[in-house]
Amino acid sequence: MTSRERVLAALNRETVDRIPWIEGIVRNGIASAVCGEPIDVDWSVAPDGFPTQRGAELAAEQKKVNHVLGKDNVQFSAFAPIFATKMEPATDGSPVLIGDGQIKTREGFERLFKLPSPEDRSFVENAREFIANKEDYCACACVRLGIGATLLSMGLEAFSYAMVDDPQLIVDVHDAYADWTAAVVPVLEDIGFDVIWAFDDVAFNSGPVFSPAFYREHILPKERAVAATFSKPLITHSDGNMTPLLDDWLTLGQKAIHPIQPDVMDIGEVKRCYGDRFCLVGNIFMDDLVHKTPEAIDAQVNERIETVGRGGGYILSSSNSLTDDMKPENVLAIREAIGKYGTGES
Repeated sequence: MTSRERVLAALNRETVDRIPWIEGIVRNGIASAVCGEPIDVDWSVAPDGFPTQRGAELAAEQKKVNHVLGKDNVQFSAFAPIFATKMEPATDGSPVLIGDGQIKTREGFERLFKLPSPEDRSFVENAREFIANKEDYCACACVRLGIGATLLSMGLEAFSYAMVDDPQLIVDVHDAYADWTAAVVPVLEDIGFDVIWAFDDVAFNSGPVFSPAFYREHILPKERAVAATFSKPLITHSDGNMTPLLDDWLTLGQKAIHPIQPDVMDIGEVKRCYGDRFCLVGNIFMDDLVHKTPEAIDAQVNERIETVGRGGGYILSSSNSLTDDMKPENVLAIREAIGKYGTGES
């Protein structure tokens, strides 16, 4: 199977020749370390427009990493701009980013909120170049359905106050982002992307940012409507403990969920409850890739494949992304473990 065929089959919970491996983000430092040469795969973001993608160059750099790791996807950013002055980790240690949002009031929303055209010529040209140079890898277009961008642009404090004082402001900001995503995804699908991967963090390690009732009433209806317009498979991402939101989250029409963060969620239990309906993507623990040994990573990959991968519907991934503080030998251990354990009845 080609990498593209392998990922798409796994998303459909079909038999694959080996367990696929995909990542949403690979940082420059770890990419350079595993490749033994300088690699530039990070996204640089234009403040008032799309992340600046380099098309053919970006695809070439990502393919260098894939050739070393055996990873099966390439990824292209189609995130809308975020209106925040800085991004910081959540206070409970989650890898969730919380922005110092600039849209704290309706006046701020009306004054600041402006998004680039989904048909911006340079963006479309770069996306076409990227697809033309992707080879047989699965091309993932990375977007946000709306709530992740809303949280970052409002900031947690303003968002929390608005839940009580002006929930319509949250709805308006969210729906503006969601409408933009609904407009950009058909452009990406027409260009030839294989998968839409939506990154919308809505949980801390301790649990969701908001109640399931708030999510159900104010967020889900719009995001379900937007996702229903996609023609390509959808993967949805949120870090943190998504357990209280899981039943609602899984009504978005996605093919898969990522990353099922292993220190706060049990991927085996998620597999038992939902594995006949959805593909699971994850959940090799980031902290272990930083601090443990290749032998420990080998054992973890083996355990995930045995408990989650058998019977299909599993794609291996880190529990968020590949970061510069990870040991290169641990990341390379994933490759070796997939080669040992990831073939056969998967």
